[in-house]
Amino acid sequence: MRKDSIIKKICEDKGISMRDASFGYITELSKDGKVHHIVGESLELNSASSYKIASDKFACFSVLVQNEVPSIQYHMIFNPETRSDYENNDMIKAMILFDQYGGKVILKANDSSEGKDVFCITSKEELKKKIIEEFANHKDSVSICPFYEIGYEYRAIYLDGQIIFCYKKEKPYVVGNGQKNLQELMEDARIENTYDDLDLTYIPKLNEKVEVSWKHNLCLGGVPNLEIDDETRKAVSDIAKRAGDAIGIKFASVDIAETKEKELLVMEINSNVCMKKFATNVSNGLQIEYEIFSNAIDKMFEA
Repeated sequence: MRKDSIIKKICEDKGISMRDASFGYITELSKDGKVHHIVGESLELNSASSYKIASDKFACFSVLVQNEVPSIQYHMIFNPETRSDYENNDMIKAMILFDQYGGKVILKANDSSEGKDVFCITSKEELKKKIIEEFANHKDSVSICPFYEIGYEYRAIYLDGQIIFCYKKEKPYVVGNGQKNLQELMEDARIENTYDDLDLTYIPKLNEKVEVSWKHNLCLGGVPNLEIDDETRKAVSDIAKRAGDAIGIKFASVDIAETKEKELLVMEINSNVCMKKFATNVSNGLQIEYEIFSNAIDKMFEA
């Protein structure tokens, strides 16, 4: 969130005073005797409990499945050095899950965001290595989930029990010019390859589109798309609303995967709503971002 632009403009338009604290990490908003805060990218809307649930992949999954919200299956793997009271044989559990899911899984840090600390694993040796690396980086736990062939990811913005906006994300791709190879095209586009079997020396034909990553994150080159048919929009919005309601959150984005079988499954809920990449990659994106945060700030001052 750009406090120096979108939030500043909203506050100016609404007559809200702003001042920073803690080197700009905290922004204090005040109007008509009411004072609220933005901490980092988090508006003062969500309860501490809903924020913590959304910030933990496995905890969020547990609450969603308990409330019968269709979700991607997560399994917790604990760090034996810091969480020994929970499990002692979790590495064995991880290997069993690897076999159970056909030799291809996704490993995530439970507090991961923006595609960081998220890995597609295709061997037990790699799985063990990555788990050890994550634990060495002071992660208390990681989650394992099955790998799904995902066409689109959908992001729905949830505010006070309603879905106020929705868009879909396409996987990162490059477009050929008939001269540069994939490695060069990705370097130009600042996109990271996540496919192990991609021939980086291949030279795509003129206007040939080549998908280069299984991740949909906009910050990693994913492409936002506003074109969603009415039936899919309703289905995505219904599931996203159920997800937000289930964890009792007030303002969040809900990420939903569409599998190749057209099944819609909640991937995660983000308690910090970030639209920077979206706003700069679609027409009228800044205005959409403005309206979403304007509505959220109105809700904040209703309290």
